[in-house]
Amino acid sequence: MPATPTSEGLAARSRRASYDAYINSRAWSHKRKQWYAAWLTAAGIEPSCLVCGRRWTLKAGHLHHATYDRLGAESLRDLLPLCRRDHKALHAIIDSHPTWQRADRQTATAAIIAGLRQARAKRPETGHQRTVTRTP
Repeated sequence: MPATPTSEGLAARSRRASYDAYINSRAWSHKRKQWYAAWLTAAGIEPSCLVCGRRWTLKAGHLHHATYDRLGAESLRDLLPLCRRDHKALHAIIDSHPTWQRADRQTATAAIIAGLRQARAKRPETGHQRTVTRTP
């Protein structure tokens, strides 16, 4: 007999479906462009991955949601520039550890980015420039 989905499971799937629809929408594409312009205005320099320092671009860069509290109306600080590799690494950690899942998302994100940065600093350079910028 198949298991009956819990209300928590259904709610999580519904949130995920809403998030996926948003990420694939024109609104998200517009938000990314707004974020990029706001970053340039606030920081005065091009954004780069907060872990490895690789240059962030609208075409290839990822934006990590430090919080989902304002999904669709994100502030500049809600979104953090990461390269694809480091965004995947961050989610591999946050999604696989219950401790991180229970933690405040902004706190967990900051701690994981710091840990990834520290781990990356211990490894030899991999051929790309390291220019780490901070969130404006």
